[in-house]
Parts: sequence; C-alpha cells; structure tokens
Amino acid sequence: MAPLARLFARRLLRAHVPEAGGFETTQSTLPGLSVVMAAHDEEHVIEGALRQLAGLADEIVVVDADSHDRTADIAARLADRVIPTSNKPMLEINKNIAMDAARHEWVLVLDPDERISPRLREQIRAVVERDRPEIAGYWMPRRNYILGRWVRAMGMYPGSQLRLVRHGHGRFDERQHHLPMAVRGDVGYLSGDLVHLSDSTVAEILDKRRRYAEFAAQQMFASGERFEARRLVWDVGSSFTRQYVLLGGWLEGSVGLRYAGLSAYGAWLRHWRLRQLERDALH
Repeated sequence: MAPLARLFARRLLRAHVPEAGGFETTQSTLPGLSVVMAAHDEEHVIEGALRQLAGLADEIVVVDADSHDRTADIAARLADRVIPTSNKPMLEINKNIAMDAARHEWVLVLDPDERISPRLREQIRAVVERDRPEIAGYWMPRRNYILGRWVRAMGMYPGSQLRLVRHGHGRFDERQHHLPMAVRGDVGYLSGDLVHLSDSTVAEILDKRRRYAEFAAQQMFASGERFEARRLVWDVGSSFTRQYVLLGGWLEGSVGLRYAGLSAYGAWLRHWRLRQLERDALH
C-alpha cells in the first residue's frame, strides 16, 4: 500500500473507533486462527468460501441470519459452529457476534463471496504462527470482480480491508455500513489479495442498491431530514460524475458505465424512498 494510502487508512480508522467498551472481552483464547463469517441466503457462494479454508483455519464460525435457502445446512457440514440469529439491517452487528464467538487468538473476518488468494493464505498463516505481539490487526488489498471483470478503477483496487485482527481488539461500527473495522492497537499490512466475487449480475447490484437505499432513507427520516428535489438531482448527478469521471469508471468500458449508472440509481432511490416515508407519516 502506498504511503499516502496508509496514512489515509490510519486516519479513517481513528475516526471511526467505537467506544472503548465495545472492545472488552473476558474470554481466554487458544493459539491459532478462527475464521468467522456472517451469512444470509448465500447458498450459491458459501460452500466455496468454506472449502478453501481447509488447512488454514483452526476453527470456522458462521453466524446465519435467518437464511431461507440451504446456507445453514451447508455451513453445518463445513463449519465448526453455526450460530443462528435474526437478519438485521446492519450486517456489521452479526459480524461482531461472529468475532465475539471466536475461540482463537487471531480472527479473520470473511464474507461468503470472498476468497483468499494463495499469497494471502501464506501471509495469514505466517502472521498466526509468528505472532508479533505489538501488532493488533492487518490490512489487506481486495480485488473486486464486478459483472465478471476485475475492476481496478473507481476506487476498487486495492480497496484495502482490515480483516485480520487479534481477538478482542477489533470491532465493526454498528451504525453505518462499509466502515473499516476499528482496531485497538497498531496495524500492519499484507500484500496478498482478498478476492471479492461480488456483483456478478445487474440484478445483484440492483438488489444491493435497494437494500442500502431503504436503510439510508430510514436513517435520514429518523434524523429529521426531509425530501428536497434539488438534493435528489444533485446527489444523482454527483454520484454518477464521481464514479464515472473522477474515479475513472470510463477506464472500465461498459462495466464502468453500468456501475456508475447503478450507483446514481441508488442515490435516486434513497431520496425517493425518503419521500414515500414522509407521505406515509402523514396518513
């Protein structure tokens, strides 16, 4: 990771550290690595995610968020423990539940649609076996595949993620989506790629945009924000411009154009849903 990127990551991390109480743990840990995962209706990807952990994880913990497909059954066959819970709007809550359930000194947080590259696998095992006590967590670059293509522009690569943490030293923010894990202590940097096999179809991206828009609109409404047509127009235009022009989506051809357009649609949907919530409140 470039020096400027590292500096930005450190500042971002400090800006979103939860209250100190969120890190407290009284659980004693075992040497080794726990891999934890929060899942909801992931039967099409979770088996591949779990099978690749053979020989790497000393323990696999899956928190199943009330899946309606075969996710829990697959996890029961391949994971050491499956913890049932509700499907919460904030996925980060279930990730924290999974981390709290881990029993080993090091905890790796994965999503069902993520895979570990061979180089990253070697580096993670080296961290666990050598265990430098002064380091509490590690960033790693993430390679995003969108609509079947490795996307480098639009801030997608290296798209660093802080996913490997010493037990009890990390926490996800449970109020906002997609913030990096906050870690109490110094962090290091791995160079092997975490591979993200997400957004393989337009339908998947649309589904995410709808879910995120609903959550954002609910938060906006609860905080007292109200619908403004000019704000809608501004956010839609700025979302597309940022993704496609400023962040280089044009370099990714048709994939960049479609992704930027879908991001703009998400911005439109967020404000339109806020307008609906206002109208519902009047009746």
